[in-house]
Amino acid sequence: MLASFPRLAAALLLSLPLTATAAPLSGRLAAPAGAAPALTVYAWSLTRAHLYSVATSAGQATYTIDVPPGRYWLFAAPAEPGAPQVYGAHTEFVPCSRSTREPHDCSSHGLRAIASGAGPLGGIDLTDWHLDDATTRELDHLLGRADGEVIDEAELAAPKFSEYPAAAFSGPHAATLLAGEPRSEHESQLAAALTLPPNFAGRVVLQRIGCGPGCEGIALVDAVTGRVSFPPALAELPGGTACSIRGPLVFRRDSRLLTVTGRDRNELVTRYYVWDADSGMLRPVAALASALGERCGQTH
Repeated sequence: MLASFPRLAAALLLSLPLTATAAPLSGRLAAPAGAAPALTVYAWSLTRAHLYSVATSAGQATYTIDVPPGRYWLFAAPAEPGAPQVYGAHTEFVPCSRSTREPHDCSSHGLRAIASGAGPLGGIDLTDWHLDDATTRELDHLLGRADGEVIDEAELAAPKFSEYPAAAFSGPHAATLLAGEPRSEHESQLAAALTLPPNFAGRVVLQRIGCGPGCEGIALVDAVTGRVSFPPALAELPGGTACSIRGPLVFRRDSRLLTVTGRDRNELVTRYYVWDADSGMLRPVAALASALGERCGQTH
């Protein structure tokens, strides 16, 4: 039976490659105390009113996110379901505190807009975790979080990426695709995936493939064996991405867990799958549903 919950908390998204016009923004990460936890780093485009995101792992000290040229707010939030709704951001405080020996002289914690061009831009540190209430509410709004939102037991019990860890594969990739697997018109795309760094489960490349007009599917290419699989759960990704700022597909390099979110009649359903290295397939482990919120109200 599907359990109800108001909204899944932020999960880590590793975006598949953007267009060739994208340029990297980068900087340091920090936490209010100790090492940084696993985070989702967000770039809100003030130019396009669009949210980009990328995953980081626990203890990671820096980030890089690829975005098209424009003006952005950069911020981060803890990634695991049930984590507190707090934010670290690039604010006016960050460059001020770097330029003075007296950080208490830096009183502004307002978000600082960054202009991205055609080339890389660094030094956009997400180290200010002392945002005022108005700024926090603004970021809550961008993420679709309701004021005072309470996380219920179903969300806390949802499978977590950290519960299905995957070690990073650092050896040589398979030279060719495994013989006997479906090739068809996607053979060149799948072969090219073997030249890319794994972006899922430590050793897998998720490769986008077309499935008709307005349709997109995903193939899994195992960098170790060259085996290709076409999981039915990823054959036709759900539409209506306005229902979720993170889009229908959420996954991480350091985890075997993957989620697919889409509309199912009058509910928004997130289905959880775990990749099995022996079979090369995805195993369903859970499904959680919520009522369609405002973000989905006009989506058909």
